[in-house]
Amino acid sequence: MASFRTEHVFRASSIAEVFAAYFDAEHQAEQDRLAELAERTVLERDDGGDELRLVSRVVPRRQYPGFVRALVSGPLSYTETLRWHRRTDEIEQEIRPSVLTQRVAIATRYRLTATAPGEVHRVFEGDVTVDLAWIGGRVARWVAAEIERSGPPSAACTQAWLDRQT
Repeated sequence: MASFRTEHVFRASSIAEVFAAYFDAEHQAEQDRLAELAERTVLERDDGGDELRLVSRVVPRRQYPGFVRALVSGPLSYTETLRWHRRTDEIEQEIRPSVLTQRVAIATRYRLTATAPGEVHRVFEGDVTVDLAWIGGRVARWVAAEIERSGPPSAACTQAWLDRQT
């Protein structure tokens, strides 16, 4: 298992404003382009009031390192499940690849806190588990490092979206 954590402070009037970005189609499309995703298909959307659950099938555009490609045949996709817990200002995310589904899992948490007027602090953290003999740790560390690397550009994209909303 490998863990990751990124933090960012957004210029935003409220926590709700930042959460609105995460569920806005235009913002999601910008994030997907930034992350080099070829396709995102929403499979389920269930708004139960206290919790919004969103399940999507995602197809990345990028090639993966050789040690990852050796494990899979055909195009890689994954199922992303988001659960926004409105009462706790938290999003849980679970990612399961289309291959090795029972052996690879990514579990993340977004937590938002208003830290000052006009500031919202985001903590994005999680764990990558890859249950594969000999190379599982290496794959998990690579995935965690990729997620951490994507944190600053992703936050900048969200901030730009927030700035355009005012």
